[in-house]
Amino acid sequence: MGTDSKLIRSEKGMVIVYVAILLMMMFGFLGLAVDGGHLFKVRGELQNAADAAALKGAWHLYTRPTDPTQLPTLQWEVARFQAQQMITENSSDNTALKDAMVDVGYWNTNSNILQPTTLPTPVPGVDIPAVRVIASRSDGNNGGPVKNFFMQIFGKDYSQVSSRAAVAMLGFPYTVPPAVPAELFPLALSKCMTDQYFSQVPMPDPPPEIRISSPYIPGGDTCYSGQWTSFKADTNDVRTIKDLMYKGNPEPLAIGDEIWIEPGVEGSLYNHIVPDWLPEGGKDVIMAIVDAGTSDLSVKGDLPITGFASFHIDGAVLKGLDKYVYGHFIEYFTSPPGTMPGGPPTNTLTRPRLIQ
Repeated sequence: MGTDSKLIRSEKGMVIVYVAILLMMMFGFLGLAVDGGHLFKVRGELQNAADAAALKGAWHLYTRPTDPTQLPTLQWEVARFQAQQMITENSSDNTALKDAMVDVGYWNTNSNILQPTTLPTPVPGVDIPAVRVIASRSDGNNGGPVKNFFMQIFGKDYSQVSSRAAVAMLGFPYTVPPAVPAELFPLALSKCMTDQYFSQVPMPDPPPEIRISSPYIPGGDTCYSGQWTSFKADTNDVRTIKDLMYKGNPEPLAIGDEIWIEPGVEGSLYNHIVPDWLPEGGKDVIMAIVDAGTSDLSVKGDLPITGFASFHIDGAVLKGLDKYVYGHFIEYFTSPPGTMPGGPPTNTLTRPRLIQ
């Protein structure tokens, strides 16, 4: 009996140890579930704040001039300030946020590295103006680390939490996606003409009338202002061009892509613009810019896109052999959602977009 009593007491002691271990494990899992869920919620709040701040900062990377003689220009410190201000409009775990790590510079889309604002020669389509924001709850930041509940049992009273880096960028269009209703109009502008126009400092006010599908003055006979395009399709029929007027580019178009230039498109297109397509007061559109090299746009063929610009169409004229669309450049325009920045400076800016 004595031996059996000792075994029973030993087994009872082991049960107590097992129960204690089990309870500790249960409290550990409970702590992970409760505190982990709480920290996940806080991290989500910090991430939302960082995303909002990056987008707000990116929106202010460029000026929005109301003066038609000026183009948008970079303003790094304004973007940084606006991002910091946006952080203070958010909270985390019922604690108002006060600050964040905000950096501005050129985001390299190949290496995913933020480069300094003094980058000598940003590469088009690769080095794009951006704002990076990281929000955290840590020592000295936004009320300090987050207080734990159950994990205090294990001596972990607080946890430090950070958002992942939120990066938003903005710039001149590099890639224009399909959009309905159409915003990219099937007329291409010549690089020759747009270089002449946008290199003027200041640009003319009021902007002069420009006739597209004719030689651009003062460019002369070798510098056409623009010409019809069917984008990537090699076609020369009125139905196709009319569809493109309403539906826009059926696939994304980017700088470097070649599009089909088609001079002498049927005269009925000019009569169709007014009054069928063009609303009263005209319409703002985006047009691709193409490089005709040393020739002009009077010969059909594929030409590479070098950029995108905004143009206000006032009307169209068809008088015998004299047919053209006329209008003027506008001071500032926002391209369709989803447009990728990274193109050369014109009068068109993209919307800010998160890339990380």
